[in-house]
Amino acid sequence: MIERLRGRLVEGAPIYIALATLLYLSMLGIARSSSILGPITALLVLASRAAAALTMGSAAQNVNLSDARRSWRYLYVSLSLWVVAEAIESLSWFLRGAAPLTPSVADLLRFAGYLAALTSFAVYPGSPPERLGRFRDLFDQIILGLAVLTLVWLIFIKPVLEIGMGNTVQVFWSAIFPIFDSVLLVLLLRLILLAKYTHERGSLASIGVAFLLMVVCDIVDGYGILQGDVSGINLVEGGWLASNIFFVLGSRLVVRDTVNGKVQDQRRGGQSFATRIEPLLPIAFTYAVVGLTVFDWWLSGEVDWIAVGAAIILSLLLVGRQGVIAGHFEMRQYATMVNTSADLAFICQEDGRILFTNPAFKRILHPEDDPDGAVRLDQFAILDEELTDIIARALEGGWLGEISFRRRNGSRFPVLLSLMPVEDARGSRKMLAGTAHDLTTIRRRENELRDALKEVAAARAKLENLNVELEAKVQARTSELKSTVTELENLLEELKVLDRMKTEFVALVSHELRAPLTNIRSGIELILHKDKGMTSSVREALELVQTETQRLSRFVETILDLSSLEAGRFPLKLTALPIGVVAKNVHNWFIETGYGERLTLNFPQDLPMAIVDEHALESVFFHLIDNALKYAPEGEIIVEGWAEKDCVFVAVADSGPGIHPDERDRVFEMFHRGDTRDSREVYGYGLGLPMVQRLIEIMDGGIRIEESPSGGARLVFWLRQAD
Repeated sequence: MIERLRGRLVEGAPIYIALATLLYLSMLGIARSSSILGPITALLVLASRAAAALTMGSAAQNVNLSDARRSWRYLYVSLSLWVVAEAIESLSWFLRGAAPLTPSVADLLRFAGYLAALTSFAVYPGSPPERLGRFRDLFDQIILGLAVLTLVWLIFIKPVLEIGMGNTVQVFWSAIFPIFDSVLLVLLLRLILLAKYTHERGSLASIGVAFLLMVVCDIVDGYGILQGDVSGINLVEGGWLASNIFFVLGSRLVVRDTVNGKVQDQRRGGQSFATRIEPLLPIAFTYAVVGLTVFDWWLSGEVDWIAVGAAIILSLLLVGRQGVIAGHFEMRQYATMVNTSADLAFICQEDGRILFTNPAFKRILHPEDDPDGAVRLDQFAILDEELTDIIARALEGGWLGEISFRRRNGSRFPVLLSLMPVEDARGSRKMLAGTAHDLTTIRRRENELRDALKEVAAARAKLENLNVELEAKVQARTSELKSTVTELENLLEELKVLDRMKTEFVALVSHELRAPLTNIRSGIELILHKDKGMTSSVREALELVQTETQRLSRFVETILDLSSLEAGRFPLKLTALPIGVVAKNVHNWFIETGYGERLTLNFPQDLPMAIVDEHALESVFFHLIDNALKYAPEGEIIVEGWAEKDCVFVAVADSGPGIHPDERDRVFEMFHRGDTRDSREVYGYGLGLPMVQRLIEIMDGGIRIEESPSGGARLVFWLRQAD
């Protein structure tokens, strides 16, 4: 029942306080001078303050930010003390018909409530992540508080004392609450800048508005006290009522957002800008104190030593604050290095008890799972000697060694453990800093490398055996090859001897045949020339003998030329000659023998001369034309020439059967004929084209076989053009 009623009061607190504020403002306008207005106003302020305290208590219980819960509880204590103070004032109104005189028990309770509020904001977790302790927070809070006190002294208290508006006690009690409000407002501003979440910033901003209203109301109330107006019936109470609305809104915002689980997603926007502004607050307020002190000195002509002392203290605090910031930053770097290290790091006492560990240590060994909460080094370190001996040596100068760590599940892994002594400035408490590098991967790599080396050794031994076998096979094969080469060399020498003997025999036979053939040809020519009266049959027989004798003579000459070419004794005299003239001479010879009517020469007048041997070129023309006449018994034989690039080309084309593509390379072999039948119509020895190819090659030329446009064979050769 009570919890349900409390829940309804918490839910409707903003509406109740707003209605109370409207009721107060209405009564203030209707019956300002009525004697009942004072007690009613006191009850309204009491009820609104109680609603705000109740809502704050609910927020302190339900907030999910565990590190901020203590701060909200202190703020709940502050509002509760103010509720008691308001209850005493309400009782005074009902008993005396007026507010209690200042100072009173209510003032002391309100003073205690402000101290609780100061504690709430002082312990609020608003530090940025890079801070390791509360030292900078403490410096910032002291600087801001002292700066606000100094500013209030220069702006409010000092002028009031100088004009004599009241004695020291009256001025103190009239200024103490505005001072508290101002200090709390500045601390709230700092917390708003440091807030991490949107709901947190909104909640603190609402409470800041509440204290801003209280600053204004307390200043007006203090001024009224100094003026002797203690009725307390004015707009001040309306401001106090309105401030409770913002206390409730701040509490409701925290309760609503944290209970609904929105803390994780409501990361505050623009935080980087706010965190850059927050460190400047102490500096700005210090500069304001120094500037206002100098301005007061210039304006009054007198030095305010209280303000000067406060400015000096603030300056020294700023210097100390910068030192703390630098120290914290350096410590943060070391802490980050240790916390992000993959190695296990810890601090232990000289008895082996673990004090601090890094995340890697906790992630692997889980010391927080120990039921006793006290973890010793020998609980997870598997040592070969006593722990006390190792720690004793480590405290003297450090210890380094390879050991094994045991996990909670009983598994083990090797580590390289290093222990170094850490002593405080007084040397009264000895501790050890330990780092353990996990050697599991290294050991696995070592095993893999060891296995690989074994495989390499086995493969090397196998390779050596194969090498020995291969060398034996190579030696045997080399011996065989040497024998084969020796036999081939002997055969080559024999072939050379046989070839030389063949060449000499052919040359000898050809030479011995030349003289009889010449005598036979001369004798037949003489008989045919002198004996005019022989019969036609005898003449035809003699002419046939003469023709065969000439053919046989040409064959002998060809054999002798080939022998000279192969022996390298062919007489060659290269000169620049017109190819057309040489072709014409050969043409004339064929005309004399009766075969020239089928030949057609086509050589341009401006055809460049070529570098040739005249006798060799005549032999080339003779064999090519003779082949064309033999293999193309009908049709025209065309011999033409042209110049191309640096060469002079000559083509001999017939209209015979042509040369098959498969035979075009073999026709240049000695004694090769395309038709080897005994009944062949064209008789030859297969020496013409080989002779032509060799003669052209010794004149730096070349020859190829093409298809003739008329369907026969077309042999094209080329020679170097004369310069």
